[in-house]
Amino acid sequence: MTNELPRTKCERSRKPWLAIGGLAAILVAAGIFFALRPSESEPAAEPEPTPKVEPAAEPVGPAPSKIVVDDDGRSLWVSPTSGEPISLRYLPQGTQMVLHLRPAELLGHGEGEKVLAALGPWEEKVVVQIEGQTGAALAEVEALTVAVHPAVDGELHFTWRLRGAKPASGWQPSDMAGRESFSPEGEQGRVLVSCLAEDVAELREQGDAPAFFPRDMQRLLDRTDDARTATLVFSPRFLQTDGHKLLAGGAKQLEDILAEMAGSKATAVALSAHWEEDFFLELQSTVSLEEQPHRFGSNVQRWLPRAVDTLESALDANPGHPYGREIVARFPAMLRHLSEFTRGEEVDGVSVLRCYLPTVAGHNLLTAAELVLNGPESSAQVGDAESVAPQTVEEKLLRVTSLSFSKETLQRALELLAEDMGVEIEIAGRDLQLEGITKNQSFGIDQRDKPAGEILLAVLQLANPDRTATGPADVKQKLVYVLCGESGAIVVTTRAAAAERGDRLPKVFLTESAQE
Repeated sequence: MTNELPRTKCERSRKPWLAIGGLAAILVAAGIFFALRPSESEPAAEPEPTPKVEPAAEPVGPAPSKIVVDDDGRSLWVSPTSGEPISLRYLPQGTQMVLHLRPAELLGHGEGEKVLAALGPWEEKVVVQIEGQTGAALAEVEALTVAVHPAVDGELHFTWRLRGAKPASGWQPSDMAGRESFSPEGEQGRVLVSCLAEDVAELREQGDAPAFFPRDMQRLLDRTDDARTATLVFSPRFLQTDGHKLLAGGAKQLEDILAEMAGSKATAVALSAHWEEDFFLELQSTVSLEEQPHRFGSNVQRWLPRAVDTLESALDANPGHPYGREIVARFPAMLRHLSEFTRGEEVDGVSVLRCYLPTVAGHNLLTAAELVLNGPESSAQVGDAESVAPQTVEEKLLRVTSLSFSKETLQRALELLAEDMGVEIEIAGRDLQLEGITKNQSFGIDQRDKPAGEILLAVLQLANPDRTATGPADVKQKLVYVLCGESGAIVVTTRAAAAERGDRLPKVFLTESAQE
């Protein structure tokens, strides 16, 4: 992403415009740390924002035209904008990533210059390439849409669509790297399209007909809001295949982070940011057929504390360059704060997470993300983080995590906890059947910021058939677990079955006399 522009007009870069990839990576870096954690207390009036919640019902009769209900601390934050979906006209077929920006509005905001500065070394390349390739000053561009699509040979093609507040006749695009520009008819000269010369004929023939997208990307594009300052829509699969070229240099770390967070569950992602009186972030995700949107959000919630803890350990070991050390050190706290004020729910089959923060939070998050991604010790940070991670099952049982849901089965609860711990948890089904215990029984749980071992005990107590058991050491607590030395797994069984086999129970299940 730090590649320089072509040195001559006829020289075509094999990795064109990686600066745009850098900007996209920064947006992704800010968004991947979202978590579905409803705030336990309402934000204070200062300095935290208190966005209004959508009305519970339409006003009736002489009631005021707008009703604002009290914030219940759980409802999804209301959107700060109400624009139309991002226009898909003059974008090429086969587009796999769409980045939509409102440069003039951003630069007119008090945070605008700080946001650009927060992009670090990417900022200059972004501005130079936009202005060089289009002939337009950034402050003159009302809306900029960048579409990325892979060619047959796997190379990435970038198409720019700019809309000015006034006719763009004064824009003088440079003839760089085999590109051409044209102004579509019927746009009063306000729209300029810049693309590779080989794509011009197809775009002209397509006219103002919107491009077609894969089903899930189309669902999210239909839900976008072109009034937002910045919006990024992409398929995680694209970043794992042809699009991995965008995640070069420091942003290469995002490839592993995205894979760990989304896995194969998220089929499309839309991340948007907006600067107004407050800083607003929204993450929308569609998920695969075997996954539930609300469950995907819960998985992100459980993933976040582990990711932030790992990042914090890495930064402690390698604080990076002295000039950015202070803000980098605050990065984990920023992410925890972002998580605290994030709320989410399933809307029309889409997982939606929204967060409001003070307006200055935006450029601080971007600055910290850029320093971490481009820091001189970035590669070492990841390795060191792995080295300090818990290795044994006993250590992983001590790791602080969270498990919260309103209703799930015993089997699913253990699966979720196992994913979070990085340990296999098996259910000895036959052992449970002999005691009349079913792994499909349902219950709710809300255990936050506690050792995984403590949460595991809470799950077993909730699923225990005898509700009078006073604790794990009580003989009436039939459900127990043992550690399998050979496989390194945790096996959930019954007290009777473990005794019959001679399995050694962890001390927590033993009375004081038995421990002696």
